[in-house]
Amino acid sequence: MEKSNNIKSIIIKVAVLAVILTAGWIAVFNIPGAVESFLPTVETVSLTPTQHHRIVSGTGVITQKDDGGWLVTVNIDERDIRQVKIGQTATLSGAAFDDGVYKASVFDIGALAVTQQGEYLQETVVEVILQIKNPDQGEQHGELRTGNSARVDIKTGESEQIHIVPYSAIMQDEVGEYVFILDGHSVLRRDIVTGAELSEGAQVLAGLTEKDLIIVYPDSVSENALAARPDAQDSEGNDD
Repeated sequence: MEKSNNIKSIIIKVAVLAVILTAGWIAVFNIPGAVESFLPTVETVSLTPTQHHRIVSGTGVITQKDDGGWLVTVNIDERDIRQVKIGQTATLSGAAFDDGVYKASVFDIGALAVTQQGEYLQETVVEVILQIKNPDQGEQHGELRTGNSARVDIKTGESEQIHIVPYSAIMQDEVGEYVFILDGHSVLRRDIVTGAELSEGAQVLAGLTEKDLIIVYPDSVSENALAARPDAQDSEGNDD
Protein backbone atom coordinates (compact mmCIF):
# COMPACT_ATOMS: atom_id res chain seq x y z
CA MET A 1 0.00 0.00 0.00
CA GLU A 2 2.81 2.37 0.92
CA LYS A 3 4.58 1.58 -2.34
CA SER A 4 1.39 2.35 -4.26
CA ASN A 5 1.07 5.72 -2.49
CA ASN A 6 4.68 6.58 -3.35
CA ILE A 7 4.05 5.83 -7.02
CA LYS A 8 0.93 8.00 -6.99
CA SER A 9 2.88 10.80 -5.33
CA ILE A 10 5.59 10.64 -8.00
CA ILE A 11 2.99 10.64 -10.78
CA ILE A 12 1.28 13.69 -9.28
CA LYS A 13 4.56 15.57 -8.94
CA VAL A 14 5.51 14.79 -12.55
CA ALA A 15 2.06 15.89 -13.75
CA VAL A 16 2.27 19.16 -11.81
CA LEU A 17 5.75 19.84 -13.17
CA ALA A 18 4.56 19.16 -16.71
CA VAL A 19 1.73 21.66 -16.28
CA ILE A 20 4.14 24.25 -14.93
CA LEU A 21 6.52 23.81 -17.85
CA THR A 22 3.74 23.87 -20.44
CA ALA A 23 2.21 27.01 -19.00
CA GLY A 24 5.52 28.85 -19.17
CA TRP A 25 5.49 29.65 -15.45
CA ILE A 26 9.09 28.63 -15.05
CA ALA A 27 10.22 32.15 -14.11
CA VAL A 28 8.59 31.85 -10.71
CA PHE A 29 9.71 28.28 -9.94
CA ASN A 30 13.08 26.69 -9.30
CA ILE A 31 13.80 23.88 -11.74
CA PRO A 32 15.28 20.75 -10.16
CA GLY A 33 18.68 19.80 -11.53
CA ALA A 34 17.29 16.56 -12.96
CA VAL A 35 14.81 18.52 -15.07
CA GLU A 36 17.29 21.26 -16.02
CA SER A 37 19.62 18.67 -17.51
CA PHE A 38 17.00 17.86 -20.15
CA LEU A 39 16.54 21.47 -21.30
CA PRO A 40 18.20 22.56 -24.56
CA THR A 41 21.36 24.56 -23.99
CA VAL A 42 21.95 27.95 -25.59
CA GLU A 43 25.05 30.10 -25.92
CA THR A 44 24.57 33.59 -24.52
CA VAL A 45 26.52 36.85 -24.54
CA SER A 46 26.11 40.24 -22.94
CA LEU A 47 26.30 43.56 -24.73
CA THR A 48 29.95 44.12 -25.64
CA PRO A 49 31.45 47.58 -25.12
CA THR A 50 33.81 48.69 -27.89
CA GLN A 51 35.45 51.87 -29.14
CA HIS A 52 34.03 53.20 -32.38
CA HIS A 53 34.70 56.15 -34.67
CA ARG A 54 31.70 57.84 -36.20
CA ILE A 55 31.96 57.45 -39.96
CA VAL A 56 30.43 58.71 -43.20
CA SER A 57 30.48 56.26 -46.09
CA GLY A 58 30.26 56.47 -49.85
CA THR A 59 31.16 54.52 -52.97
CA GLY A 60 33.35 55.76 -55.79
CA VAL A 61 36.09 55.14 -58.34
CA ILE A 62 39.89 54.95 -58.02
CA THR A 63 42.11 56.88 -60.45
CA GLN A 64 45.88 57.34 -60.82
CA LYS A 65 47.35 60.84 -61.07
CA ASP A 66 49.98 61.88 -63.61
CA ASP A 67 52.62 61.95 -60.87
CA GLY A 68 51.86 58.34 -59.91
CA GLY A 69 49.72 59.06 -56.86
CA TRP A 70 46.30 57.53 -56.38
CA LEU A 71 42.95 59.16 -55.70
CA VAL A 72 39.47 57.87 -54.95
CA THR A 73 36.45 60.02 -55.79
CA VAL A 74 33.27 59.27 -53.85
CA ASN A 75 29.77 60.67 -53.70
CA ILE A 76 28.63 61.58 -50.19
CA ASP A 77 24.97 62.16 -49.38
CA GLU A 78 24.16 65.85 -48.81
CA ARG A 79 22.85 65.00 -45.34
CA ASP A 80 26.31 63.81 -44.30
CA ILE A 81 28.60 66.23 -46.13
CA ARG A 82 28.68 68.78 -43.30
CA GLN A 83 30.53 66.19 -41.20
CA VAL A 84 33.32 65.76 -43.76
CA LYS A 85 36.45 67.94 -43.40
CA ILE A 86 39.74 68.26 -45.27
CA GLY A 87 42.39 66.01 -43.72
CA GLN A 88 40.04 63.43 -42.16
CA THR A 89 41.27 59.85 -42.49
CA ALA A 90 39.44 57.00 -44.18
CA THR A 91 39.70 53.30 -45.00
CA LEU A 92 38.94 51.70 -48.37
CA SER A 93 37.35 48.36 -49.16
CA GLY A 94 36.44 46.79 -52.47
CA ALA A 95 36.05 43.62 -54.48
CA ALA A 96 39.43 44.12 -56.17
CA PHE A 97 41.49 44.21 -52.98
CA ASP A 98 41.51 43.20 -49.32
CA ASP A 99 39.17 45.09 -47.01
CA GLY A 100 40.84 47.61 -44.76
CA VAL A 101 44.23 47.50 -46.51
CA TYR A 102 44.21 50.99 -47.94
CA LYS A 103 44.17 54.26 -46.02
CA ALA A 104 43.26 57.66 -47.42
CA SER A 105 42.70 61.23 -46.36
CA VAL A 106 40.19 63.81 -47.57
CA PHE A 107 41.91 65.97 -50.21
CA ASP A 108 39.07 68.04 -51.66
CA ILE A 109 35.33 68.60 -51.16
CA GLY A 110 33.21 69.61 -54.13
CA ALA A 111 31.46 72.97 -54.18
CA LEU A 112 28.37 71.68 -55.99
CA ALA A 113 25.61 69.26 -55.00
CA VAL A 114 24.31 67.02 -57.79
CA THR A 115 21.03 65.09 -57.95
CA GLN A 116 21.35 61.60 -59.37
CA GLN A 117 19.34 58.41 -59.56
CA GLY A 118 20.09 56.11 -56.65
CA GLU A 119 19.24 52.45 -56.28
CA TYR A 120 15.62 53.22 -55.40
CA LEU A 121 15.15 56.99 -55.36
CA GLN A 122 16.85 60.13 -56.54
CA GLU A 123 19.54 61.36 -54.16
CA THR A 124 21.58 64.52 -53.87
CA VAL A 125 25.30 64.02 -53.37
CA VAL A 126 28.53 66.01 -53.13
CA GLU A 127 31.78 64.79 -54.67
CA VAL A 128 34.66 64.19 -52.25
CA ILE A 129 38.20 63.39 -53.40
CA LEU A 130 40.57 61.44 -51.15
CA GLN A 131 44.26 60.72 -51.61
CA ILE A 132 45.35 57.12 -50.99
CA LYS A 133 48.23 57.19 -48.55
CA ASN A 134 49.59 53.63 -48.89
CA PRO A 135 48.98 52.41 -52.47
CA ASP A 136 51.64 49.68 -52.21
CA GLN A 137 50.19 47.93 -49.17
CA GLY A 138 48.07 45.35 -51.00
CA GLU A 139 48.86 41.65 -51.21
CA GLN A 140 50.69 42.28 -54.48
CA HIS A 141 52.28 45.43 -55.84
CA GLY A 142 50.13 47.17 -58.44
CA GLU A 143 46.86 45.86 -56.98
CA LEU A 144 45.16 49.22 -57.52
CA ARG A 145 43.88 50.01 -60.99
CA THR A 146 42.20 53.04 -62.49
CA GLY A 147 38.50 52.33 -62.58
CA ASN A 148 38.43 50.07 -59.50
CA SER A 149 35.32 50.66 -57.42
CA ALA A 150 35.72 51.25 -53.70
CA ARG A 151 33.70 51.83 -50.58
CA VAL A 152 35.16 54.60 -48.45
CA ASP A 153 34.54 54.99 -44.72
CA ILE A 154 35.58 58.46 -43.56
CA LYS A 155 36.19 58.92 -39.84
CA THR A 156 34.29 62.07 -38.94
CA GLY A 157 34.31 62.06 -35.14
CA GLU A 158 36.25 61.17 -32.04
CA SER A 159 36.27 57.64 -30.76
CA GLU A 160 33.27 56.80 -28.58
CA GLN A 161 32.25 53.76 -26.58
CA ILE A 162 29.25 51.87 -27.94
CA HIS A 163 27.67 48.50 -27.17
CA ILE A 164 27.31 45.84 -29.83
CA VAL A 165 25.59 42.49 -30.27
CA PRO A 166 26.61 39.73 -32.75
CA TYR A 167 24.78 39.75 -36.08
CA SER A 168 23.86 36.09 -35.55
CA ALA A 169 21.70 37.09 -32.56
CA ILE A 170 19.58 39.63 -34.46
CA MET A 171 16.29 38.68 -36.11
CA GLN A 172 13.72 40.76 -37.93
CA ASP A 173 10.00 40.59 -38.68
CA GLU A 174 7.24 43.01 -39.67
CA VAL A 175 7.55 44.73 -36.27
CA GLY A 176 11.29 45.31 -36.55
CA GLU A 177 14.59 43.95 -35.23
CA TYR A 178 14.68 41.84 -32.09
CA VAL A 179 16.72 39.31 -30.12
CA PHE A 180 15.95 36.50 -27.71
CA ILE A 181 17.25 36.74 -24.16
CA LEU A 182 17.42 34.09 -21.47
CA ASP A 183 15.63 35.22 -18.30
CA GLY A 184 16.14 32.46 -15.77
CA HIS A 185 15.17 29.55 -18.01
CA SER A 186 12.63 31.44 -20.12
CA VAL A 187 13.35 32.53 -23.69
CA LEU A 188 11.95 36.05 -24.07
CA ARG A 189 11.81 38.47 -26.99
CA ARG A 190 13.36 41.93 -26.79
CA ASP A 191 12.71 44.48 -29.54
CA ILE A 192 15.84 46.50 -30.25
CA VAL A 193 17.01 49.55 -32.18
CA THR A 194 20.37 49.19 -33.94
CA GLY A 195 22.83 51.83 -35.11
CA ALA A 196 26.33 51.55 -36.53
CA GLU A 197 27.34 48.32 -38.27
CA LEU A 198 30.80 47.04 -37.37
CA SER A 199 32.60 43.93 -38.59
CA GLU A 200 32.01 42.18 -35.27
CA GLY A 201 28.39 43.18 -34.71
CA ALA A 202 25.74 45.90 -34.70
CA GLN A 203 25.45 48.79 -32.27
CA VAL A 204 22.43 48.57 -29.95
CA LEU A 205 20.82 51.94 -29.29
CA ALA A 206 17.80 50.74 -27.29
CA GLY A 207 16.07 47.64 -25.99
CA LEU A 208 18.82 45.88 -24.01
CA THR A 209 20.88 46.36 -20.88
CA GLU A 210 24.34 45.08 -20.03
CA LYS A 211 22.75 42.54 -17.67
CA ASP A 212 20.69 40.83 -20.38
CA LEU A 213 21.84 37.39 -21.53
CA ILE A 214 21.44 37.48 -25.31
CA ILE A 215 21.03 34.18 -27.14
CA VAL A 216 23.70 34.04 -29.85
CA TYR A 217 21.92 31.55 -32.13
CA PRO A 218 18.18 32.17 -31.67
CA ASP A 219 17.13 29.77 -34.46
CA SER A 220 17.71 26.90 -32.04
CA VAL A 221 14.86 28.01 -29.73
CA SER A 222 11.49 29.75 -29.89
CA GLU A 223 9.87 32.56 -27.92
CA ASN A 224 8.53 31.50 -24.49
CA ALA A 225 10.39 28.20 -24.71
CA LEU A 226 12.64 26.89 -21.93
CA ALA A 227 16.40 26.63 -22.14
CA ALA A 228 19.54 26.57 -20.04
CA ARG A 229 23.09 27.81 -20.36
CA PRO A 230 25.82 25.16 -20.59
CA ASP A 231 27.66 26.65 -17.62
CA ALA A 232 24.47 26.43 -15.52
CA GLN A 233 24.20 22.70 -16.21
CA ASP A 234 27.90 22.22 -15.52
CA SER A 235 27.34 23.95 -12.18
CA GLU A 236 24.52 21.56 -11.34
CA GLY A 237 26.71 18.63 -12.25
CA ASN A 238 29.54 19.88 -10.07
CA ASP A 239 27.20 20.34 -7.13
CA ASP A 240 26.18 16.71 -7.43
